[in-house]
Amino acid sequence: MPGISLQMGGAQVTSLDELLALMARRLKRFDAARDNRAAFLCVYRTMTDGVRDKLGTDFFIDGGWIERVAVRFAWWYFDALDRYDRGDRAPPAWAFAFDTARRGRAFLLQDILLGMNAHINNDLPVVVAAILRDEADNTSVPRMTRRRFDHDQINRVLNLVIPEVEHEVARHYGRLVRPLGQLVGTLDQSLSTFGLRSWRNRVWRNAQFLLAADGEAERQRVIHFIETDALGVARDIDRFPVLSWFRPIAPLMRRCRLW
Repeated sequence: MPGISLQMGGAQVTSLDELLALMARRLKRFDAARDNRAAFLCVYRTMTDGVRDKLGTDFFIDGGWIERVAVRFAWWYFDALDRYDRGDRAPPAWAFAFDTARRGRAFLLQDILLGMNAHINNDLPVVVAAILRDEADNTSVPRMTRRRFDHDQINRVLNLVIPEVEHEVARHYGRLVRPLGQLVGTLDQSLSTFGLRSWRNRVWRNAQFLLAADGEAERQRVIHFIETDALGVARDIDRFPVLSWFRPIAPLMRRCRLW
């Protein structure tokens, strides 16, 4: 299948190498502005780098498909950023995440999880459904099974890179991530609890709902369900019990880049 080329973040992106370069530029801008949205992008970039490292090996059945999905997936993130910064409507889960980061009243872990939730639960089902339909994979059970294998292999990649994610976050944004993480479990445990495997299983289910929709009206009903569900998860993250108890000190912790 041919590659994919998309305009995002002021650049034309056709590969994970180009995407990672774009992420690095945007992350540099966020860091210079002390924009709290940097934490999620740092995590996203580290995870994307982990996926890139597996391309060209025998880890995936079809590494080209993974790269096409990853590039198309990233477009949704940069589109949400651009919409929000212009004052246009962003998907509800993204608006919630960006509003929370802008206010600076949540903990670092919450900003990361809110970004992960919006990108995985809100964006990824639409991306997976679109690329499966565009490439006619949904017309063949064996092809769908192969795609599901590669989709699930991403779970393994993400689990493998979590130690590197924790290192990068602690180095740049939260020096006390590791010791204070004992209050809510390690970042590894938190990410596993709130995302990754269970969320990505939900992604595949919701992508199938979109593929099965009969006409645009049904498709929009599924989209509404996906957006509402992702917003509900965002609210759960915001109300995470242990973190909410310590919410009054969150702004100070963020300003000092502690946690």
